[in-house]
Amino acid sequence: MARVTVGVPVYNGAPMLRECLDCLLSQTYRDFVIVIADNASTDETPEICEEYAAKDSRVRVVCHAQNRGPLANFGYLLDQADTEFFMWRADDDLSDENFISELVSVLDAHPEARLAIPRIVTEHGDQVRTVESSFTTVDGSDFADRLVKRLHNYHVSGYYGLWKTEYLQKTVERVWAAYPEPYAGDHLTMLSAFLDDVAIGSNDTLYIQRTYSPPKGDGLRGKRSLRDRIALYERLLPIFYDCYEEEVKLRGLPEDQERRILSEKVRYTREKLRASRARILRLKLKLLLKSMNPVGGR
Repeated sequence: MARVTVGVPVYNGAPMLRECLDCLLSQTYRDFVIVIADNASTDETPEICEEYAAKDSRVRVVCHAQNRGPLANFGYLLDQADTEFFMWRADDDLSDENFISELVSVLDAHPEARLAIPRIVTEHGDQVRTVESSFTTVDGSDFADRLVKRLHNYHVSGYYGLWKTEYLQKTVERVWAAYPEPYAGDHLTMLSAFLDDVAIGSNDTLYIQRTYSPPKGDGLRGKRSLRDRIALYERLLPIFYDCYEEEVKLRGLPEDQERRILSEKVRYTREKLRASRARILRLKLKLLLKSMNPVGGR
């Protein structure tokens, strides 16, 4: 049996899917399977999936008859995995050829770890800035201090690193039940690994997050209206807060450490969800002013 499952959730990903799959099939590590879950795409995605399944026996394709939503599609792939390791791969992202090999080696060398995080580059387009994020080791004898530093110093695409499958399945079952939302749910999933102190990094391989793929109609790309942003933040803010608190309290940390980590809730939420009660009020004021002056003062 293969050691690694690569889950590729996709919906209308035709413009970049071939590059993604070519990248995976060129990995120096060979002991893996790719499972593609097509979420009822309406473009050429199903044909591309079948094309690659016909070319390489490691590629398996599941085509959902109806769109399940992004979170359920991600969860489906994880539920199906029965290998030691698991990773998701976004259909528009790339990585170095040694990506799987390096992260498997890191987890083999550190059996206590449950997540291996690579160096990450975010590409915003051919002519737009590229931002690189290396994995930094956080030192210090106090766990709460180390954790707080980590919470404000990581790249969310570490979510697309390599996980121990059983650990991720248990984490997702718990965290996604408390926060059943695709927007910012990746942060809360990674929060679990940081709280358990089981995330490790390697800067010897690179993950390339590409943010410039065309909107796919799944609600995750494209600009939201001011009114929609307010509604989204009002709905998500309280459950993000609750999930953060539940994850922290679940660990049974010493009271002073728990209090220190809980005190970071508002800041962490503001950074990762990009929401706060103050920001919602500012957006409401902006919407009010816009409604009072709909033509820019003319």
